[in-house]
Amino acid sequence: MLIPILFGVCIYILGTWLNIFRNRKKNMLHVPGPTPLPLLGNALLFAGPPETFLPSIRSLVEQYGPIARFHLGSRVNLAVATPEAFEKILSSNKQITKGEDYKFLDDWLAKGLLTSTGTKWHSRRKLLTPAFHFKILEDFMEVINDQSKIFCDILRTKADGPAFNVFPLVTHCALDIICETAMGKHINAQGDSDSEYVKAVYESSELVNQRQLGPWLWSDFIYRLTPAGAKWRKCISILHSFTDKVIKERKVELQNETDESLDDDGRKRKVAFLDLLIRESKGGTVLSDGDVREEVDTFMFEGHDTTATNMTFTLYLLATHPEVQKRCQEELDQIFEGSDRHADSSDLASMKYLDSCLKESLRLYQSVPIMSRRTGEDVEIDGYLIPANTNVIMLSFLLHRDEKTYPNPDKFDPERFSSNNTQKRHPYSYVPFSAGPRNCIGQKFATMEEKILISSVLRNFNLKSDLKVEDIPLLAEIILRPKNGIQVSITPRS
Repeated sequence: MLIPILFGVCIYILGTWLNIFRNRKKNMLHVPGPTPLPLLGNALLFAGPPETFLPSIRSLVEQYGPIARFHLGSRVNLAVATPEAFEKILSSNKQITKGEDYKFLDDWLAKGLLTSTGTKWHSRRKLLTPAFHFKILEDFMEVINDQSKIFCDILRTKADGPAFNVFPLVTHCALDIICETAMGKHINAQGDSDSEYVKAVYESSELVNQRQLGPWLWSDFIYRLTPAGAKWRKCISILHSFTDKVIKERKVELQNETDESLDDDGRKRKVAFLDLLIRESKGGTVLSDGDVREEVDTFMFEGHDTTATNMTFTLYLLATHPEVQKRCQEELDQIFEGSDRHADSSDLASMKYLDSCLKESLRLYQSVPIMSRRTGEDVEIDGYLIPANTNVIMLSFLLHRDEKTYPNPDKFDPERFSSNNTQKRHPYSYVPFSAGPRNCIGQKFATMEEKILISSVLRNFNLKSDLKVEDIPLLAEIILRPKNGIQVSITPRS
């Protein structure tokens, strides 16, 4: 009985493979790329440990060019790494649908602002944009300043000691900030890093990345039967239960609040992102509780790992470039004149050189190293006709290291972002927050958070690191991460 079954399976696999070559246009065989294998496609190119993914995708582009084709299973993907290709996709209102890789987030984020498309995305974007008005963002500054002070207090316990891993400390600070600003909830991640919610966020991101690169895990039915699938369901249950509980409690609190309501510390309560959503829901007629949850979950997901990555790498780059660090500190000394007061919006506007450092750090280690879109219509890219419904993998990690745009691209040089230099470059040669109609709605929030935290650290400490760039394996999960963290040592500034 097994022989005919095996024979049938082999015929199916062979037929699927041959179909790739029969449908040459759909599978873009006119675009340079490796020959796909039966069943796996080119998945074996990325079959190594997670830290080998970026080197593997770089080797693919080096061998076949910045416009290259590869298959994961039977699915064709187009990898692009040129400003012109990025502009074709990101600037178009027809190419706004996120790629196939994002569907594995659906159990967690449903169809919130990150993953939705079409009319739902347009209406949500219009609804949520006012939440990021500068007046509202200014209200969040107090939270960010307070959490940055806690972060510096933790660093002070490590001053004059051995090097330590700063990445989890920054991540917990970013998580405290996003929880309080997005949900109005204190979770004290900086004091309690073993919380169930914190662990579930990290595990979920890792599981999504594993699934994106493993075609054998794409089937929901098969995935549910695996140990990873069981772990995924547990994580999602923790994440959703936490958000549901916060929404329920916040709705009750809002019903009892007045304009003069105070928080636990006796200060006027700040309006959290969740509060704005609840008010816009109009009692469930505009947004249901499920709609509110998917947007809160989306901002929790997008709003802490991304900033944590950039802040960590900025601290590392400043620690390994003492002349740049000193120049930042001199700028901050001029702004604050020795005061330990909180930073305000006018202070942030004066941090010109620190701003250039953050941008250069994002160029080298952008928080989202890879994006993907599914083409909504046929599009020509670099002379190749790309059919509709093609998964386009946008390699911003390589785009930002193109030596034609950035000479000596691996060098940390904040002067690249002086006003004179930025005007000379292609407008789509630097897209750390994406670009076009689907650019990052939280860009101003992220920049504000990063300036406050980094400036707080530099006002209080000198940084040093002996860690070499080549000794930092990078994990290109949904968000870029240093596999083994980032080791720095600090001394107090006099």
